[in-house]
Amino acid sequence: MDLRIQKTYMALTNTFFELLEEKRFEDITVNELCDRAMVRRATFYKHFGDKYEFFTFIIREIQAEFDREIAGSLNTSMPIDFYITIVRRVMTFFKEKDRLVQSVLKSECYPSLFRILSEQIEFDILQKLKENAEKGYNLIADPEVMAHFFTGAILETLQWWLTSRMPISQESIEKQIVDMMKAVYLTANTD
Repeated sequence: MDLRIQKTYMALTNTFFELLEEKRFEDITVNELCDRAMVRRATFYKHFGDKYEFFTFIIREIQAEFDREIAGSLNTSMPIDFYITIVRRVMTFFKEKDRLVQSVLKSECYPSLFRILSEQIEFDILQKLKENAEKGYNLIADPEVMAHFFTGAILETLQWWLTSRMPISQESIEKQIVDMMKAVYLTANTD
């Protein structure tokens, strides 16, 4: 990718995160984003149709970064470790970006933003489940059903945890989610 495009994306993304800490998603305008990022509106619209498409781009970039980090950190061929690492990384991200996450949760556009995030995570989990099945791992249900189930369970649990202002520790919620995922995985893969 061209260095100028990378710099443009970085400026827009960093500015978008700053703005989300100050105001709700629906109150952010493309004009404001571009002015503060020092990027021309025409440049923004050359790459993105609107701020929703830009948000989708950000989610995909974060997911790609997670994937790179996860791929580099796994030294095992056990598929369950992939999912455990994802849960832990997402939890850490949400905790590190608490102000940003709280702003998004209060947004009237939250259902749309949640759907975008959910679709991306479900797609990634589905791809990994299909890969696992091809490698001979047993799945307890169809990959599509499992991807939808895991995505919903993880995101709804995280949403509860975040909107309740983290009533239990990050370590505790991580452990409980991981234990449930292990139980499902082990049920299908024990002799």
